[in-house]
This record gives sequence, C-alpha cells and structure tokens, in this order.
Amino acid sequence: MKKVYNIVDQNILIDTDFDYKMDDAYNPFLECDNNYDVKYKFNKINELDNNLFLKNKKLHSKNLIEIYDNENGYLRLYLNLSQQEPYGYLKEEKSDNKEYNVYIDLNKNVDVNTFKIFEMIGLESYFCKKNIFILHSSYIKWNDCAILFSGPSGMGKSTQADLWNKYEGCEIINGDRSAITKKDGVWNAYGLPFAGSSRIYKNVKNPIKCVVVLKQAKNNNIRKLSPLEAFKYIYSQTTVNDWNKEYINTIINLIEEFVKEIPIFMLECKPDNTAVQLLKETLRGEV
Repeated sequence: MKKVYNIVDQNILIDTDFDYKMDDAYNPFLECDNNYDVKYKFNKINELDNNLFLKNKKLHSKNLIEIYDNENGYLRLYLNLSQQEPYGYLKEEKSDNKEYNVYIDLNKNVDVNTFKIFEMIGLESYFCKKNIFILHSSYIKWNDCAILFSGPSGMGKSTQADLWNKYEGCEIINGDRSAITKKDGVWNAYGLPFAGSSRIYKNVKNPIKCVVVLKQAKNNNIRKLSPLEAFKYIYSQTTVNDWNKEYINTIINLIEEFVKEIPIFMLECKPDNTAVQLLKETLRGEV
C-alpha cells in the first residue's frame, strides 16, 4: 500500500506491505504525484528482537515511546497502551536520508491507522532537518495572513480562534498545531493533519502576521514581547526532541531568528469579542 502525502511542502511516501485504516484528517494532504522527498518503508515482523534495544543506551522514555542510542542514529521503540509491551520501532539515521525503515508486529494489540502510521515515523525529526518546527497553536487566516494563538493547554487558543471565526469571519486552519518555516525570506505557517480534539486540519499555507501568547484574565491587556521574552514562550510550546543535541541546537537557532522577525504578543484576555477587537486594533497599528 503506497500513499504520498504533501505536508509542509514535503512529499512523504508511506510504503507498507499491509493495509491500514485511512483517517479523514489526512485526506486533504494526499498527493497524486508519486514523486517523494522522503520514504518510510513499513515492514511486518513476527517478533521484536529485544537484544536490539538491550545492547543500546536508553536516552528517553515518555508517552509509550522509548529512544535508544545507535551508532548511526536512534531507535524509537513504541509500546502499546494495554500491555505496555513493544509493537514496533523506527530506525532513524542521523544523516539526512531519503529512506527510513519502520518495523511493526501486527500480532500485538495495536490499531494500525493513518494516525498510528504517522506517529511511528517521527515526522518532527525529519522536519527539523528541513528547518521546520512545530508550534502548539491554533492557526487562523486573517487578511491572507496567519495569526497563531499559542500557550499551554486550557489557556483558550481554540476559544480565541472561534471568536475570530464568529466575529471576523476568519477561517480556522488548525485548532492545535502549526508547522513553521522560512521560505524565500518569508516565515509561513502550514496546516497539519494533527489537530487534537478540534478536528480542524486544512492543508493551507499563509505568511505569518504574528504569534499571540495567551493568558486568561479578568481584563484585556496586550503588549509586544521582547525577543528574549518571546523565545521563552515559543520554545516552551515547540515540539523538541530533547535527547538529540543537534535537534535542540537547530530548533534554538530557528526560534531565535523567528522571534526577531515576527511580532510576538502577550494577550491577557477575556473570552469574548473585546479581546478580538483589542488584538485587531493592535495589528492595524503595526502596519
């Protein structure tokens, strides 16, 4: 089963020797062209070789993923939720390869669908090699530009996006994640097929107008953050593989450049139209 997905202007070929359930979230990202920038080959196995991991140093363990050091890169071991036992792994090379191998034991208690397939390829690592980072944010389109609402879960990102949709007619591109990269001197935001509970995922690119870091408050207040302040907030909401020093350095350099060139605002706000109007007036003053 071969499918090519276009995500952040990257053609990603998923090649499996088994069928899997297709998730509607990925349909906007399906690509008719068979050309690809990177290939992930999924291989069926009958049983995992535990010695492959026992002989390597464990670097990370969180959310049913274990990372092991390997002489040529990293091994990502995936555990199922029910028995906490391994069902597959990714061999990730440190170099910028065009092909990677994923191994999966279909006899384990795991539901193989498009979401699971993309979970297993460690896409954020490939993106980092292409100078792309993923920001925890709700992404709306306003005046042909992207506004990204960022902050910890429960801070009101989806609420503010919904308010801009309701009062300004803005299109919501993604309710939870945005990919960010610089192309031809312009910072762009891209929709992703990962959107948390919002279930809003569109394959849309727009130049970034600003990022708005949210805080809940009884009264509205907005201020532009210094690059140093902005870096702290943006880095805290960025997907970072903290076991990989090269990855960390790349992300730090990207964010440092980003916060110097894109306005980052702190918006303390109420969940109503007054917050929308305050930000709108502020952005008009930026022009």
